[in-house]
Amino acid sequence: MSKIGKNTTISWLGHGSFHIVTPEGRRLLIDAWVDTNPACPDEWKAKARESLDVIFLTHGHFDHVNDLATLAADTQAQIVCQFDLGPWLQSKGIAEDRIIGFNKGGTIEVVGVQATMTDARHSSTLYENGQIIPMGDPAGYVLRFSNGFTIYHTGDTSATYDMLIIGDLYQPDLTILPIGDYFTMDPRQAAYALKLIRSRYAIPEHFGTFPILRGTPEQLVESCEEFNVDTEVIALQPGESVM
Repeated sequence: MSKIGKNTTISWLGHGSFHIVTPEGRRLLIDAWVDTNPACPDEWKAKARESLDVIFLTHGHFDHVNDLATLAADTQAQIVCQFDLGPWLQSKGIAEDRIIGFNKGGTIEVVGVQATMTDARHSSTLYENGQIIPMGDPAGYVLRFSNGFTIYHTGDTSATYDMLIIGDLYQPDLTILPIGDYFTMDPRQAAYALKLIRSRYAIPEHFGTFPILRGTPEQLVESCEEFNVDTEVIALQPGESVM
C-alpha cells in the first residue's frame, strides 16, 4: 500500500468510484458504480457497503449512479449531490431526509468532513425506460478532513482555468482526476490541470475500463514532465489503496 501519511485511506474501485476512510473511521463512497462496474474487484462489491456513511455523486451518468439504488437500500448512507438530482433520488425510494442536495460554491459538513462543490465541464443525463432524463449539473468536490488533509476530486471534466482558483483557495494535498480521453480530459490536459491545481499528489482515474478510454498513467507522468509539474502521480490498480 502506498503512503501519503495523512491517516486517511483512499481506495480506487475502478473507473470513477473511490472509497475513503476518514481519520475518524467514517466511510465515504464517491460515485455509486460498484456491483455493475466491470473494473471493480469482487471483494469490494461487499466491502464498499460495510458501515458506509456517505455517498457523494458527481453527476448522473450510468457509470456513476448505476448501483445507487441498491447501495442506498443496503446501507443507511446519506447521499450528497447537486441539488437538482434530489427528485430523481426520491423517485428511487430514497427518503428525502437522507439526501443532502446543494450547489456549486456551497459547503456542507457531513460526518466531520467539510465538502465544497466545484464546477465540472461535462454532461449529466440518464437513459431510462426509453427516455433521456436530465440529471442535474456535473460537479466535483473539495473534501477537507479534520486533520487538514484536503482532496480535490474533479469529477468528469475537461481542464479549466477554474482549477487555478481551486488551487489558490483550498491548496489540495491530493487531486483525483480523469485521464481516459474521449469523454473527459486526456493525460496531457490532466497534466496541465495539475499545473494549475499544484497538489503534491495525484491519482488518475476514469481510464482503462473500456478500450475507448485509452489514456494511461504513464502518459500522465510524461506530460507532467513536459509542463514541469511537481506532482507525484500515484497510479493505483482497481482495488488498491493509498493512505
